Amino acid sequence: MNVLFISRNSPFESIGGIERYIDNLITYYKFEKESGSTIYLMLPTDKKSFLKKIGKVIIYFDNSLNLTKNNLNNKKDIQEKAHLFSKEVTKIIKKNNIDIICAENFHTDLPTAYTLMLNMVTMSQKIPLVLQLHSFAVTELQTELINQLKWDRISCVSKSIAGDCYKKGTDINYLSTHYLGVNTNLFNQKENKNFNLKRKLNISVDSKIILTATRIICGKNNILKEKGIINLIESFSKLSPKYPSWKLVIAIGKPPERLDVEFKVAYELLEGYIKLHNVEASTILKTFTLDEMTDVYKAADLFVLASENETFGQVFIEAMSCGLPVIGTKVGGIPEIISDLNNGYLIPVNDASILAQKIEKLMNDDVTRRNFIEAGINTVKEKFTMEQQFFYFNEMLKKVIVDSV
Repeated sequence: MNVLFISRNSPFESIGGIERYIDNLITYYKFEKESGSTIYLMLPTDKKSFLKKIGKVIIYFDNSLNLTKNNLNNKKDIQEKAHLFSKEVTKIIKKNNIDIICAENFHTDLPTAYTLMLNMVTMSQKIPLVLQLHSFAVTELQTELINQLKWDRISCVSKSIAGDCYKKGTDINYLSTHYLGVNTNLFNQKENKNFNLKRKLNISVDSKIILTATRIICGKNNILKEKGIINLIESFSKLSPKYPSWKLVIAIGKPPERLDVEFKVAYELLEGYIKLHNVEASTILKTFTLDEMTDVYKAADLFVLASENETFGQVFIEAMSCGLPVIGTKVGGIPEIISDLNNGYLIPVNDASILAQKIEKLMNDDVTRRNFIEAGINTVKEKFTMEQQFFYFNEMLKKVIVDSV
């Protein structure tokens, strides 16, 4: 089975949930033999298009997926780029005998012209097409792209997304849920003696670290409130005077270069909220690479993400796998990971007082910490390993191919 994955989000240029998924995809398939699958990836590049092989994975870095602000503001540029994109996809299909294509977040991450072109190409080449949803449809156009175009399967990274699609009219027969997974060879409790987070951040070895990890922009918009960062800062401000050795580390996802201006604006706004709540001396903002994040988790004492909504929450299963107790909110796909009082705390959104109470409890109560940590590790082993999830996903792709004949 030859599978082509297409994504505008690349782990080679930015950090986020889709980027982690693509990184895991490469890791899993580069030496994997049992599935009998050969994986092709189409990712953006701001350079001239080129080809790269990583084990069994063949990556097409294609300039047609690189959309700058100038492109996005120019209808003619988008049309020309989308046309080049369709020609390149057709070429890849024919050259590699592609059996099926997986389009990552094509309802939101690319101009509509790309989604339409991809549909036309797959229909003309008689190739089944899977739309993988990493985020909710939030506009009428996004919903129509999901419901009205020809998708042989709509795979959602959480039941929450699948349920939202169903409520908005998606045919239940085309919907399925396939969770994201964790590479437990990296995300585990083994200490990396070459990485010392406290030294890297220039804080005392006696400090305790409360960690959150998130993007701060989505497209051109800041999402500080939506990701619960402002609420977390307010909660931390209630605890910081009492616990001066506690540090809040906000690990920020690095965006593509095309969003540097928007990122800088959101970053400065975040700095303002930290000063507003008088916690600048005990709060650290930093971007880390994908490779560094596994060691960042291991060096922390607690992981918190208090989002107003969350499609799944890849960061929770990564934190759990590294032996961190976790706190999340009762929204989106988070309750599919966290079982309240079993492997973490689930709290209401935008309640700084309750969040502060739960942080204080988990930082001080060793028994609850140990119970949550053990249950969290078991949760990942039972439901969220990379190997499990790619096996199930691979089986789904095979079935879609058979059903499309």
